[in-house]
Amino acid sequence: MSHTDRNTLGLEHGKIGDRIAVVLDGKQIYKKLYKPTNPRTPKQQMHRAKLAFANRLSKELAEAVNLGFEMVPEKGSGQTARNAFVKMNWDNGALVWLEREADEAGIDVNGQSQGNDASGVELSGEWGIVPQRLVLAYGPRYIGQGMTAEVRDGRLHVSCPDPGLDDPHAAKDDRLMVAVYRPAVPTVHVFPGPFRKTCKECHLELPEDVAGDDDVMHVYAWFQATTYHRSGGGKITVRPGQASPSIYLGSFML
Repeated sequence: MSHTDRNTLGLEHGKIGDRIAVVLDGKQIYKKLYKPTNPRTPKQQMHRAKLAFANRLSKELAEAVNLGFEMVPEKGSGQTARNAFVKMNWDNGALVWLEREADEAGIDVNGQSQGNDASGVELSGEWGIVPQRLVLAYGPRYIGQGMTAEVRDGRLHVSCPDPGLDDPHAAKDDRLMVAVYRPAVPTVHVFPGPFRKTCKECHLELPEDVAGDDDVMHVYAWFQATTYHRSGGGKITVRPGQASPSIYLGSFML
């Protein structure tokens, strides 16, 4: 069956049976219709499961992702903060296969084929994260070194001994952002902290809705620009919303 349109010159565009009609440089060209296969190989199953997990994780962490990756996608790229988050954590090894059933199917933990690529093999493992490698914010900003966190009396205490105000990307009005990710819920709480000029110590009230005795939270921090400024002879431009790479401050029991 034909599904084509003709232009004023009588040239066709569209599908004709198992062919595709296109016009290139004013000439009519017919190409064979390409029908991609959809094999359920172990490798493809692994990648599909990984992408599904990454997308689900990005929804759980949406508040932090939208803040921390706000300025990462380039203008006109069509990429979103969520896309940038998934790509960053896909590439840096933050997502890992938690089970080893893949070994029996000839797939290693990174989803690479080991020679057995038979279709129809169901994998029973699941994807998870390496908390220390999870990136919740990314950008050119500077994050204070030696930052630590601890939980006392139901509050989260964050220490920032080196705010890095001598860095050309830094400004006194950068805000410290702290994210608490709770996999058991699963959700993330983002706490706007003090400005960089006064962020030596901050104390944050933790959520009270503990999910259970083993409710663990993972803590991340980054700096977020709040003002526009230029430095380095005008070569460095910082816009509101630009973040620093997030750092992992550890896991704690609620």
